[in-house]
Amino acid sequence: MDRLTQVALNSMRLMAENQKITTSNLAQSNSIGFQADLSDNLGSVYLRSDNSVEDRVFGTRGENGISTSRGSMIPTDSPLDVALDGDGYIVAQTPKGDQVLTRRGDMKVGNDTFLRNGDGNLIIGAGGPIAVPPYKRIEVAADGTISIQPAGDDSPNMTPIGRISLVSTTAQNLTRGYDSFLRPKNGQIPALDPNMKLNSKVLEGSNVNSVETLVNLVEHSRSYDMKVKLISTAKEIDTETARLMRNDR
Repeated sequence: MDRLTQVALNSMRLMAENQKITTSNLAQSNSIGFQADLSDNLGSVYLRSDNSVEDRVFGTRGENGISTSRGSMIPTDSPLDVALDGDGYIVAQTPKGDQVLTRRGDMKVGNDTFLRNGDGNLIIGAGGPIAVPPYKRIEVAADGTISIQPAGDDSPNMTPIGRISLVSTTAQNLTRGYDSFLRPKNGQIPALDPNMKLNSKVLEGSNVNSVETLVNLVEHSRSYDMKVKLISTAKEIDTETARLMRNDR
């Protein structure tokens, strides 16, 4: 019965990992611009022993991916709220100084005058973090250009102060770090993509479907319980078989 037990234990490991990923996604269902982790990159492998192939098949997990489907659009009244029009990412900088990719566009001017998103990360422009001088009015153009009407200036003309770095990359080149931020797998922030556009006064919600994710969570739990029962049944069969063999003697 060791074969059945080993295969069941391996399946339990995969289900536990799936449950962890699904739970993490569910926790981010209300996070602006969040893109869910995928857990369906599974495969199988035969157990090899002494240059032979046994009849046991084990499940294996490949590298998890990122869902790049878009979240719902949420209209707002803030001129600093933006959402990407199509695929792509805003370049931001974490407190540790490394650059990441994000679709989170709930921006605000911090006490240090630098533009930050809801994660507290700096928004990066062509020359680095974007500083915003005191202003009466501010707006973000479709190409990411930020313009202001300076404080104390009654002129209707707007003055450009920077341009948000907008880039694009493939889903296969995305990975999520332990800090939950997305980075390119190759370690290189992509070049600016002039085709990337922004919508102003709107935010993109998380692309996590709460109902679907809850259903998946229940399915993972039931599948795990089934494997536990399978191991228990295998133990009972093994115990009964041993008892019958003793009686035969």
